[in-house]
Amino acid sequence: MVSWFSNNKKALLHSSGVFLLSFTVVVFLTFYYDFSQVDLAGLLFIVAFLCCVFLAKNTFDMTRAAEASEELKKSIAKDLAFNSEELYIQLYKNSPVPYLIIDQEGLVKSANISAVRLLGEKQTKVNGINIFSRLTSDNPHHLDFLTEKYRSGVSVSNEMVKVNRDDNREAWALLSLFLFIDASGEKIGLMTLVDITRQKRAEDAKSEFVSLASHQLRTPIAGMKWSAELLLMDNPDALTARQRKYIDRLLISIKRMALLVDDFLRVSRFELGTFKPEFQKVVLADLFEDVREELSGRVKQKHLEVKTFYDESVTEIITDPNLVRMIVTNLYSNATKYTRENGTIHLGFARKEDDLVISVADNGMGIPVADQSEIFSKLFRASNAARNVPDGTGLGLYIVRQAVSVLKGHITFTTAENVGTTFEVTLPYEEQVS
Repeated sequence: MVSWFSNNKKALLHSSGVFLLSFTVVVFLTFYYDFSQVDLAGLLFIVAFLCCVFLAKNTFDMTRAAEASEELKKSIAKDLAFNSEELYIQLYKNSPVPYLIIDQEGLVKSANISAVRLLGEKQTKVNGINIFSRLTSDNPHHLDFLTEKYRSGVSVSNEMVKVNRDDNREAWALLSLFLFIDASGEKIGLMTLVDITRQKRAEDAKSEFVSLASHQLRTPIAGMKWSAELLLMDNPDALTARQRKYIDRLLISIKRMALLVDDFLRVSRFELGTFKPEFQKVVLADLFEDVREELSGRVKQKHLEVKTFYDESVTEIITDPNLVRMIVTNLYSNATKYTRENGTIHLGFARKEDDLVISVADNGMGIPVADQSEIFSKLFRASNAARNVPDGTGLGLYIVRQAVSVLKGHITFTTAENVGTTFEVTLPYEEQVS
């Protein structure tokens, strides 16, 4: 109510003033004029006439106000339509994203400035070009498949293609393509080509570096290892105890360096997306035993008890043996590293419905609560691990998580400081070869 009065204050004051003035005149006439001789019929006619005039005037004002409101709406709609069309044109023409409008055959009907630059053509020569003839893919059949999807009305999104320019400059783009019907009923397509040339060059450079490093770093390490082993084999009786001790230390350092290089190279391949799984038959129990044998020296040195549990229903499975070995080796290695002497480790696998569950549990130092959220981060080590076991890179669990991701699985853990840790890796189990 208060809001209504505040919104209509001016109109209310005006109407109240008119009412008081009119009513004052009526009262004055009542006191000072003798109405006994007045013709009541005539008076009623005058009053009715005035009421009709008032109603007609009120109807006129309402109709005029409605017309004015409608004209205002049309004017605003026209301005908005004009502004929207102008805005659309400006966004289309000057957008940093290359846009092309093509017909069903791929002939360019329109291209904005960014698209013209990406194609390396002049604005006047772009229209009429078959855009599909200017694009290639690492797999030529894949591009044909994308073209057929577009012509069938299926949208294409973020497909990497190479743009063939007349000046032979390298250009790469992410292609998206949508088919729709214009106002005239013709089927046309809107294509976007997001320029990723710089990113592609950077990825290629990283990939080449990883390939080069794989050879250039491993070769001298292998040479040092071979030379140290030759010293041990070449007349070992001639070596003093101190010399043998130095060579053993050298071999240990070479082994650590080799493992570190391998970890960095694995991380690089995961982050570049160049690590492609190669699926084949794997006898899982044999793989686990191989990992146990590799780390048997540390187990014996620390007098650890290893209890295994292998699901007998799981014999040969189809998976990538390198990735599974990577997962098991890192988890089991951590368990042997962070479990105190005379401790116990549980290692095994079992089938759970359509999943394969790999479990590694220990009664070691555990992971502090403050460190648990970062445990899978690259180059991160738990505070108690870094304090008690200085030998570590912080890459093991990061590599495990990446490998699990490539195999479309997930990893979880439960832990309590000074009690132990259990890691569980769940992988899809879809095939078993008898």
